[in-house]
Amino acid sequence: MSIKIKIDPDATPEELAKREEEKKAPPSVKISLEARTTLDGKIMILDHMHLDIILDTAKKTIMTFPKNEISDETYGFQDMYFKYLTNEGVILPESIKSGNVYGSLQADYPEAADENVSPTQVVLLSTSKFLNEHSPQFETQEFIETEIEDLLVDPEPDDSTELGEVPQDPKKGTITPYRIRRYLSGYGYY
Repeated sequence: MSIKIKIDPDATPEELAKREEEKKAPPSVKISLEARTTLDGKIMILDHMHLDIILDTAKKTIMTFPKNEISDETYGFQDMYFKYLTNEGVILPESIKSGNVYGSLQADYPEAADENVSPTQVVLLSTSKFLNEHSPQFETQEFIETEIEDLLVDPEPDDSTELGEVPQDPKKGTITPYRIRRYLSGYGYY
């Protein structure tokens, strides 16, 4: 690995000192989250479409709860979020466990090794990055769900028929009406 050194012969010692201070100053980053604070000081992040994320700053714990109802996808989103935080090095992977509320998961995050770094701010930044990376997926999923609902509730004229438009026949399909016991009992399917 090579090291590049740039020498500026015209720089004064004051300019060099100023450049060194700029390098040491932590970068300022602004994030935008839909968040609130509870009465006991916990931070609730409500940006996710399926989850509510709660940071307990006193206990250094991250908890995730399903938004309205638990679906097949809820655990997948929780797992994706905690894997992301584990890969970022924000949480302790061995601390991921089920919470005391049905459908919740929680994990602990450690104290920062550097005194100048706030672990809660790191968690908020990583959560914001996670939400920004996965927001197109959430928006696409929400769009598809609303489109499917619209197609079922208010179909196009080509996709629906009026009552009486399809003529009745005495026999339609493969199930005959007079041999219904055969289909209920499972006779003849083996």
